[in-house]
Amino acid sequence: MSGRTLLARLLLASLAALVVACDDGGAGGEPTAEPDTPEEATATAAPTGAPDIRQEDLPAQPGLQEFVNASGGAADMARTGYADLTEDGVDDAVVPVSSGGEGGDIAVFVFGYQDGELTELLRVMPEDSSLHAETVDGALTITEPVFAEGDPLCCPSQLRRTTYRWDGSELSLADDETVPAEGSE
Repeated sequence: MSGRTLLARLLLASLAALVVACDDGGAGGEPTAEPDTPEEATATAAPTGAPDIRQEDLPAQPGLQEFVNASGGAADMARTGYADLTEDGVDDAVVPVSSGGEGGDIAVFVFGYQDGELTELLRVMPEDSSLHAETVDGALTITEPVFAEGDPLCCPSQLRRTTYRWDGSELSLADDETVPAEGSE
């Protein structure tokens, strides 16, 4: 394993640990839409006659399949979250892509229906680190570490939170902020 690969895996593992710590109420931790149990994953079924995204073979979708094959990651269907991000009364799917090891999530894909067709609505891939996705109140928030010079791999001094909301035709950038990480103040 190259030094760069090891560094990337350590960064991803650090972010995963930091996100778990923040979700316990620190640094603005908010509820996540990721299901804790399979029952929660199916809590909001599609309205009668509407397509049910839970019945789709999401890992077989071309963009996701190509990314997984190229990156060596894996679509983590057990942690796929469902929320109505498009405000159409039908749940969309937020599919995290795991590094396949201790590195955490290396991308997130959002799928939903447009004109009755399953469509990739958004793809987020950080350049140098991992990410954590959560849905709250119909919005998708992506959290990534921001390392300052001298920050240890476990502990970035800041977190970048990017929020996407439906603007009527696409998931677009609604907010982008950098905040101090828990314990770095």
